[in-house]
Amino acid sequence: MESLRILLAVLLVQAPATVSPEAARATGFATITEEDVGLHLRNLAAMAHEGRDSPSAGLTRAARYISERFGEAGCEFASGESFLWPFSRSLPAPVAAECALSLAVEGAEPRTFELGRDFVPLAGCGGTAEGELVFLGFGINSKREHFTEVDGRLSGKIALILWGEPRHAKRFDGPEESPDASLWAKLETLREAKLAGVILARRPPDPPKKASSEERELPELSFRHTWATWTVERMRTSLDDLPRDTPPTIEVTLECASELLGEDVAALAERGDRTVRPLRRDPRGRVVRLASRTETREVPIDNVVALLRGSDPELAGEFVVIGAHYDHVGVDERGRIGYGADDNASGTAALIELAQAFSAARPRRSLLLAAFAAEEDGLLGSDALCKTPPVPLDSMVAMINMDMLGRGDAGEVAVIGIVQNPQLEKILDRGKRLARTGVKRVVVRQGEELFQRSDHYSFHQVGVPVLFFFEGLPIEKNPDYHTWRDTIERLDTDKITRTTRLVFNCAWLLASDDERPPAPRE
Repeated sequence: MESLRILLAVLLVQAPATVSPEAARATGFATITEEDVGLHLRNLAAMAHEGRDSPSAGLTRAARYISERFGEAGCEFASGESFLWPFSRSLPAPVAAECALSLAVEGAEPRTFELGRDFVPLAGCGGTAEGELVFLGFGINSKREHFTEVDGRLSGKIALILWGEPRHAKRFDGPEESPDASLWAKLETLREAKLAGVILARRPPDPPKKASSEERELPELSFRHTWATWTVERMRTSLDDLPRDTPPTIEVTLECASELLGEDVAALAERGDRTVRPLRRDPRGRVVRLASRTETREVPIDNVVALLRGSDPELAGEFVVIGAHYDHVGVDERGRIGYGADDNASGTAALIELAQAFSAARPRRSLLLAAFAAEEDGLLGSDALCKTPPVPLDSMVAMINMDMLGRGDAGEVAVIGIVQNPQLEKILDRGKRLARTGVKRVVVRQGEELFQRSDHYSFHQVGVPVLFFFEGLPIEKNPDYHTWRDTIERLDTDKITRTTRLVFNCAWLLASDDERPPAPRE
């Protein structure tokens, strides 16, 4: 289906100019399908992306996926030779020259491991350590579970422990990760036991039930600059809030952990899941040396920006911006992934569909398509783009933002921004009538508490008229907002598709009308 749609789009772009604007618009509209929305969602909210924190290896993979779809749609680079539009933020990052891991075993050659492939440092837990290795299972001491793994004479040793906790149906809160899985609680326990250093074996999460092939792909080992927080919990998240005087700590792959221990650590973890018994191992003569250091510096992050040229030579120098943030919040201290399926793989999937639809139906004005990073950190990506825009700000006719489209009442969509741009209500009304979208109710002039909370606000601040498409009001109706439960199976892909069609209609009108809307109210 996807390849046929792309071929159709290419053929239409190359078709004779005798095709009427109405026929072209209808063809583009028809390319927006629920099947393709679901495909994009499965890729963007996959486990391998680990919540698309800004920055992270998962975010980079998601950016690559969006770039590939923009390229298939026939989009142009907004600048240079890439769809990536970089900016940076100040975050902890590894100091490569001061990060190391090696193993010495009597009678064997020393083994040196590779930063980035075998191990990464843990932010804020720097230092050097050398000592005999001891495996302490999950590193959990829990009174409520009557479970003790950190005891005995451990001073001066290097502890190897597993991320998380035993995955048992009835123990440790069952399918939920309990507070005993907290990384910081473990490090506090290990500090009190006077361990010289800590090695955390990064254990991949179980894939979602009935997961697709995209959702089953495992995450790669990568450095985590920040940690996720949830609206339903008060958790330590800032480096300033971490336990003090933690032992030097690094994270390793399960394969690396097995080499260090001389035993299959993944198999030990599975045994712990079944038996819920301590997994301690005291191998003799295995001496580990580790070094870990991070420093705060500017770390690069990418927006993904593409351009589709308008069909009218006189208006092609003006732009309608369509945007959605593709980042989310990453992984928390217990190892729970913020999949961000609704927030905002849903809006990003819609953005990809619109790129393909408008490649088959070029309106008079040009379109600037932007997938923003670091929205969750304070609209950083959209703010950076507005400060160094790929096209002049005064050439931006309007901006449409899509953020969280997949929950709430099936036939309802909320559109915010009419209070600041009252003349855009006419565009919205015409968009509802232009072609049947399936949207039954559009809520306007409500939800003003959300106006400053998504990427359209960056454009409003520089004088661009905006509309913000959202799933429904109030936001509290979505109990999974900013939790690890924001997963694909909870979304209404048909609703996302209907909203995408309404956005297409409104963007078509903005990009085709003779007049451009006035500047927003203050």
